[in-house]
Amino acid sequence: MKKCYYSALRGSGIAVMAFLMLMTFQGYAQQAGQITGKVVAAEDAEPLPGVSILVKGTTRGTVTNMDGDFAIQASSGETLTISFIGFETKEVAVTGGQTNYEISMEAAIGDLGEVVVVGYGSQRKADITSAVSVINMENIGDVPTTNVSRLLQGQAAGVQVRQPTGRPGQEMEVTIRGIGSLGAGSQPLYVVDGFPIGTSLGQNLNPADIESMTVLKDAASTAIYGARGSNGVILITTKSAKEGTVNLDFVVNHGIQNVPDGRRTRMMNGPEFAQFKHDSFVDRIRYFEQREPALEEIPLEFRFPEQTTISTDWFEEIMNQNARFQNYNATLSAGKGDIRSLVSVGYINQEGAVIETGFERFNVRANIDGKINDFISMGWNIAASHSREDYASTEGRDALIGRALWADPRNPVYNEDGSFNDFIGGTHGVFGTANVVQELHEMERTLNENNLLTNGYLEFSFLKDFKFRTSVNAILENTDQKEFRPSTLAGTGFNQAPPREATLYQRRNEVLNISADQLLSYSKILGSHRVDGLLGFSAQEETYKFLQGNGNEFANDQVRYLSAAIRQVSSSGEADWSLLAYFARVNYSFNDKYLLSASYRREGSSRFGANNKWGDFPAFSAGWRISEESFMPQTNWITDLKLRASFGITGNNAIGNYSSLSNMRLSNYVLGGTIANGQVLSNFANANLGWEQSQQTDIGLDLAMFDNRLIFTAEYYNRLTDNMLLSVEMPVISGFTQSLDNVGQVQNRGLELALDYRTRISQLNLRSNLNLTINRNKVLEIRGENDEIWSGGFYSTYNVSKVGRPLAMLHGFRMEGIFNTEDEIEAWPTQDGAIPGTYKYFDANGDGEISYDQQDMIEIGNPHPAYILGFTLGGDYKSFDFNFMFTGAFDYDVFRNIEATTMNMDGVFNILQSGVNRWRSAENPGDGRGATTNTWKWQRESNSRYVYDATHVWLRNITLGYTVPKNPVIPNARVFFSAENPFLFTDFPGTNPEINRRGGINIGVDDEAYPMPRTFTLGATIRF
Repeated sequence: MKKCYYSALRGSGIAVMAFLMLMTFQGYAQQAGQITGKVVAAEDAEPLPGVSILVKGTTRGTVTNMDGDFAIQASSGETLTISFIGFETKEVAVTGGQTNYEISMEAAIGDLGEVVVVGYGSQRKADITSAVSVINMENIGDVPTTNVSRLLQGQAAGVQVRQPTGRPGQEMEVTIRGIGSLGAGSQPLYVVDGFPIGTSLGQNLNPADIESMTVLKDAASTAIYGARGSNGVILITTKSAKEGTVNLDFVVNHGIQNVPDGRRTRMMNGPEFAQFKHDSFVDRIRYFEQREPALEEIPLEFRFPEQTTISTDWFEEIMNQNARFQNYNATLSAGKGDIRSLVSVGYINQEGAVIETGFERFNVRANIDGKINDFISMGWNIAASHSREDYASTEGRDALIGRALWADPRNPVYNEDGSFNDFIGGTHGVFGTANVVQELHEMERTLNENNLLTNGYLEFSFLKDFKFRTSVNAILENTDQKEFRPSTLAGTGFNQAPPREATLYQRRNEVLNISADQLLSYSKILGSHRVDGLLGFSAQEETYKFLQGNGNEFANDQVRYLSAAIRQVSSSGEADWSLLAYFARVNYSFNDKYLLSASYRREGSSRFGANNKWGDFPAFSAGWRISEESFMPQTNWITDLKLRASFGITGNNAIGNYSSLSNMRLSNYVLGGTIANGQVLSNFANANLGWEQSQQTDIGLDLAMFDNRLIFTAEYYNRLTDNMLLSVEMPVISGFTQSLDNVGQVQNRGLELALDYRTRISQLNLRSNLNLTINRNKVLEIRGENDEIWSGGFYSTYNVSKVGRPLAMLHGFRMEGIFNTEDEIEAWPTQDGAIPGTYKYFDANGDGEISYDQQDMIEIGNPHPAYILGFTLGGDYKSFDFNFMFTGAFDYDVFRNIEATTMNMDGVFNILQSGVNRWRSAENPGDGRGATTNTWKWQRESNSRYVYDATHVWLRNITLGYTVPKNPVIPNARVFFSAENPFLFTDFPGTNPEINRRGGINIGVDDEAYPMPRTFTLGATIRF
């Protein structure tokens, strides 16, 4: 059994307790014999400390010491009852003549005795009184992924993990218990091997190196991290060598990726688009001139649509339908002796589902830990990675994916001589654009990242119950980005035919993050009392530097360096932040029944005003293990029942650097007839700028039944975020327009349910996990009772946050149908410029006029899912194993902003195939969704026509495995098949219902992004 099950129980307090209990029964020893023995775990024969030994039917009992040994007075014929949290209770009969026993205990399914990593320490799962979710790595399966954040998907209630893009190597968007801020970030804090690395995992971590993941969700668990804890904390522990073993492991994984037909947007082909253009000319003449057009009035290229011979599917042309996926990992671990070590090497190569894109990474990790002597232990980790991404501009309607949809399909990719057709469209009102296939082949876009993460510690044990740990952590990141657009390409805008001026952009970033922690801990078990205490000091500093340059007017396209550009512009900068923190925590348990925990952190941050740099973050929690009470019926179906509650305050400092200070910006002016460079203040200082704080109350219920085979958890939480960090408007007479201040209040309330079930049916082992999240947020205050924040645009929907409503609701006109006749227009509130075939909008303010501004815009969609679901089902039968994982989000809306282009009836873009059912006349009104081609007004504005229900269920992963029978050459081997994102069940018409184009609090907008592929791989794991 792994040492993590019981390491928290080690200590001389166990021996003291055992001694006192033996003294109590010394009189009985004259009449009964002394029984001694050792209790070990059945899995690996490791000794178990703290195990309860009771003579059945009496009050005589003891506990095992740190080596698993015990001594108790018992007579022949009596029975010893051996119990320990996380293990199945066992009874041993005392027989005459035998005085020494070695007792082996089987671990219970669903181990409550497991020690869970929490902030700055660890704690038994049974003793936890706050909202903590442990990610069961066994439930995840063999996921072909490049980023660790994927491993969180669908695994914990309250944790929403979205994959807004299929771009290789990208992180997921992770939100814990909703969006809690209007102005600061809402990403959780990641802590790797005790080192808080920030709100992004970057590319340093290899998923194959992860040992465990723990999610801290409420303030009682996250307040120990102070200013960075309000959005939750994700603790990641990397693998280390297992004690007493030497292993060499190999993992090989190969596969392909493709984008299925169901995740493609279907546009008109060449003849269909020619017919559409033909009809649009006819319709305009019929409406505006009230006559039938002559054939020669229609441009020749659209006159006979059926004769169109070219039909290019630009989206298909940029797809890589057999994109390769390769993943290799090798790990050597040595756990024999006092010093353990592990070295792992990983390589991943993922071709993109879009041609000429891909991601490649090389990882190496080494760690060493163990005892120097009986009083000193140490550990050191170092991880390095190098990654390269060949990327493309794919996000948004004007980027590659969007242009692949709306580009003229009547143009070929290549000329007759095999060269690229370098300008697509551009005739008779059709917008001209660059050839997206040519752009992918000829543009150079690379992103190289080098990352080094290292941390080490020394731990001193003294006075039996005390430990002091000193640790140092560091991250060094270097990023090199390069974009070169050759002169052979058309411009990035509309109707910009080549040749154009070549351009080059380069940027280099460097980040150095260093922290040091000093921790003094105390652990004592005395009788029925267990006390753990922690005092700590932490200091962290990060420095960011960048150097970037732009170049134009190159002599040729071959020399792609800034020095070759005639015009050069460069800039550089540096920024840093730092924090200091003092913290304390105490955990108390009485009789494994009454549990208390309290923590306090005082933290100072350089990001806040001179008058308000320090913040205080207290937290309290309590638990009651009702199942241990004497009034509870002694049944075998209730293993554990615990009620817990917590309250705490956390902070948020994700506002960037120097926000409290007055900053300078460049401002040129004319002096003596010439332009002189100068600087002016760009914003107003706020010396009182302070912490955004979240107060959170959590009530939880943990129920384990049937020897821990079924574990149910329910959580209710109420999080109130106030003193939000927002830009507020200022009187222009001050010389500024806005300043950052602490204003506003947001509430998140929710319910989380999780159900784990494991069972054995003959040789079939089954495991499942179901989690459900319900979160509701509301803006309680901004700057005043009626204040609201609008972001977005008139033609791209607005996200509006207003008092009394959820954050970032979608706003626009409410479409009531399509005008069929002039009489309908006359009978409707005034819509200036409306003609038959345009959308008719709701008069929201009732003034009899639809204003061409925001006055009549109302809520048209809610981008927040009402329910979020995760479900995993896995098991094994003999040598076979399987795993299925589903995620789902229900009852929420997405604004299909891309349809303002792909359903733009002006005829400047190619349109959706459904556009054939557009409005043509009162007698031919179409499907009621496609407007007329005769005008653009009252059609493309933000309106409910573009809002869709994005309810969906993903089958995220299927894994099927087979364990090869042992043989002398390869003693342990397994082969497996994995399918990632194989099936999506939804009525949403877009390619990805989790798309989040604008991010932050501007959620629920689909303006097209890198398509989501499915990945099929075959792999093998081999251990020597």
